[in-house]
Amino acid sequence: MSIYLTAFVKSKPGKSEDLKVQLLNLVANSTKEAACIQYDLHQSNEEPDVFIFHEEWESQAGLDVHNASPYISDFITLAPDLIEGNISIYKTSKIG
Repeated sequence: MSIYLTAFVKSKPGKSEDLKVQLLNLVANSTKEAACIQYDLHQSNEEPDVFIFHEEWESQAGLDVHNASPYISDFITLAPDLIEGNISIYKTSKIG
């Protein structure tokens, strides 16, 4: 059964481009994972400091492997300098 995630990330003022580089690195690496079905990054037109991920993973086990990957750890280390507040992650079920 697929696992669906939507994540919202907001950059600190003046850090939007730096954050975007790091988020695009996540996309490049995540889409190479066997369990990754979808890993799309969007940037808000109204609030350019807001980024939104739409993800689909083959299974919880595949998502667990993703979350334990070195590039996710690297991002977590860099995040406090780039992100305002917390990353909001919603695990959802597809209903339509």
